[in-house]
Amino acid sequence: MRCTRTRDLQVHHIRRDGGNGLDNAQVLCASCHETTTTYGTPGKSPEPFDETTKEKAMKRAGNQCQCTSSRGCH
Repeated sequence: MRCTRTRDLQVHHIRRDGGNGLDNAQVLCASCHETTTTYGTPGKSPEPFDETTKEKAMKRAGNQCQCTSSRGCH
């Protein structure tokens, strides 16, 4: 089941080493973002996405969290 949150959205790097392109961007609400395996873990963080990529990711996601996890983040 997809998370239905539309507020406090963040653009998450799917893979730390995946670059800053749209193909490595996933829109998550803050709660879902915090449950990702890499959130807050030590290591080199990727460079932030530029505004254009963030806008495209948000539009592609319909301005809604894209999480479909069953880990209880929603």
